[in-house]
Amino acid sequence: MSIVLEKVGVTAPDSPEVTLLRDISFTLKEGSMTLLIGHAGSGKSTLLQVMSGLLKPQLGTITLDEQPLWLKPKKVDPQQLLRLGLTFQFPEQQLFARSIRQEFAYSLRPYKLPAEERERRIREATLALDPRGVFAMERSPFALSGGEQRRLALATTFATEPGWLLMDEPTAGLEAAAVRELLRMLRERRGRGGLVVATHDLDTFFPLAERVLVLARGELVFDGSPQELCRAPEVLARAGVGLPSCAEASAELARVGIAVAPDLLTPALAASAILAALREAGSASATAPAAAAPALDLAMREASMAPQPQPPPRPDKPQPPQAGWLRLDPRAKWLLYLLLSIGTMGQQGWGGLALAAVLLGCAYLGLPQSSVRGIVKIAVSYAMFILFSIALAGIEFSPIGYAVDRGWSTAFILTRLFVVIMAGYWLAISTPYSQLVQGLNWALQYLHRIKLPVASFSLAVSFVFRFIPLILREWQQFSAIVRARGKASVRPGSVRVRDIPALIVPLLLAMFHKAEQMTVAMEMKQIDGQTLLLRKNTLQWHRRDTYLAVSALLAWMLLFFGNRLL
Repeated sequence: MSIVLEKVGVTAPDSPEVTLLRDISFTLKEGSMTLLIGHAGSGKSTLLQVMSGLLKPQLGTITLDEQPLWLKPKKVDPQQLLRLGLTFQFPEQQLFARSIRQEFAYSLRPYKLPAEERERRIREATLALDPRGVFAMERSPFALSGGEQRRLALATTFATEPGWLLMDEPTAGLEAAAVRELLRMLRERRGRGGLVVATHDLDTFFPLAERVLVLARGELVFDGSPQELCRAPEVLARAGVGLPSCAEASAELARVGIAVAPDLLTPALAASAILAALREAGSASATAPAAAAPALDLAMREASMAPQPQPPPRPDKPQPPQAGWLRLDPRAKWLLYLLLSIGTMGQQGWGGLALAAVLLGCAYLGLPQSSVRGIVKIAVSYAMFILFSIALAGIEFSPIGYAVDRGWSTAFILTRLFVVIMAGYWLAISTPYSQLVQGLNWALQYLHRIKLPVASFSLAVSFVFRFIPLILREWQQFSAIVRARGKASVRPGSVRVRDIPALIVPLLLAMFHKAEQMTVAMEMKQIDGQTLLLRKNTLQWHRRDTYLAVSALLAWMLLFFGNRLL
């Protein structure tokens, strides 16, 4: 079984001009272990997601055993997905079930295995990654320590026995004993499939790998054996990657006149290689080694002086809007948001509500495509919620029937609320968080001067708008995790209904954790609502901001009088 990538290219979803992968071509054979290394932001995780079918490349093709991985423009061959296994950089974040048995059941459900085979796989995976026997099947995964949770998450992927196992930083956060067990498992499965490991831990994986791929700024700059790479440390240095210990040790030995090739400085070969080099150095003249400038040392010095590559912008971070919204004063945008929200909440008919939606849609013009896609995802989920609420609101039990007027009224109220929510989402994605807070504090400081208790309100609103884009980013991350675990052959970014529990629980836990981190950080900096209000205002009002404020007033007047006319 082989994986073939031909001229694969990937761009950032919200910035097509930013290239994440460029012209990547290689072939991986079954039974091989390949290391994928590069500096942060070089494209390693993106490449793993492309190989696993989570991310469709804009250019090039991917085949698995000469069969295309993507059958349709937006869907992956479901049979091919079952042969691919992907572990993320923080696999413990995927846990969601009430028991360890249910975690295994979720990962193995797509394979439709007989009970005996399913139990065999669970037993072998737990024996390999649970040396102390803490994986009791009825135990909650959240009762485990951080390292134990990570081993459990790895075990759920190992239990699927994929033909190709793709791992993103598998040793990060693991203690030494767990790393040894993981390496033992990887050695045992080498004959049963292929393995690709994205890692910075070169010393651990170099002795196991047959092949190394080096990425720099989304391009493949080296493709060869670990031995060849050890003899060319300038490749790693120019790619912004730390050198393995074998290369560093070889350079240090060369400085004192002991020439040993870097690929010989492995635990198994180092002693005999150094002994042979000492004997050779002893038989030569005393000045000869010192006169010979080691080529390896020279190459490393030249490489260290070369400019280091800068990583491209990460796609999981919010990109600034491309329209003129970013240049506008946040106070004017706050005014537009408030007047649109007030005007929308005052509507009593569908005509006025449609007018409010049109005005809000104008505000979205020019924003990044990723923002529009985020709206679509929210709208689909919210539409399902509206339909469910309508169905419940109109039910009559005595006698059994359905009240259409109550259902229609519920639909109107929830739709009106949705327009207001979208106005808040627009404000959050079109305004940097620091400016958003400054604009709010500017408005509230006048109320603060007359002794109104607005400090807590300022802090609460700041938190809400800080978390809106954060929730969307976390949703994208965890939706990718459940698609990888559930082997869902769906459009990228979509989630099946049955996968919702596996998404919601980790998402909520992650949000609670981030909220705790933010709270601790604010406590350490001694920031509260009072401090936010007293921060220095650095905003500047321009003529374009006046135009926006006038437009906001006109929009509110249109909604106010339109509500009376429609």
